[in-house]
Amino acid sequence: MELTVNGDGLVRRGGWILLLTVASVLFTWALGCAMPVAALAAVAALHMRVRDGLMLMAVTWLASQGVGYGFLDYPQTPSSFAWGAVIGVSGFAALAAASGAAALVRRAGWLLAAGAAFMAAFVAYEAVLYAASAFLPSSASTYGWPVIAWVLQVNALAYGLFLVLQRLLVSRTGFLTVADALRRLHVVSPKYDRSAGR
Repeated sequence: MELTVNGDGLVRRGGWILLLTVASVLFTWALGCAMPVAALAAVAALHMRVRDGLMLMAVTWLASQGVGYGFLDYPQTPSSFAWGAVIGVSGFAALAAASGAAALVRRAGWLLAAGAAFMAAFVAYEAVLYAASAFLPSSASTYGWPVIAWVLQVNALAYGLFLVLQRLLVSRTGFLTVADALRRLHVVSPKYDRSAGR
């Protein structure tokens, strides 16, 4: 069992999970009820080991539920708890979909892999929520285009921010030089490298 990568890999990977969790909680807090599940799943699919991605989804879901029930006054009812569980399941479905999509198009380049991962994650996330609405109380407007568009915008914004964080802040030393940042953004070298930034 490998515990470290490049000497401090375990600490760096844990720090990255913590950073994304804090950012996700801030999104949840600021927007009331909008954990960026698809964004997290897509970033994890592109830049994390499977185990780390699973841990990220679990930890951010727990943190988001803690903020919701502890500070945002989510209703403490059976249906609210059930919807919370469904959101957790949707996170794992989004991660699986994002990982599969990124793997399918990875050779076509990083940008295509990043787009495919995000769209697959978002579709899987929404599909799980929609399927659960057949069994759990919800309103028809919850799945109207205005709500879906808003959730997509929140996730797209979070995804962009998470990718910037990953590309510019995560490195062996914690920060990148301009040349390293350009290389990681594939301005210097267009070749996609999954291991970059771990």
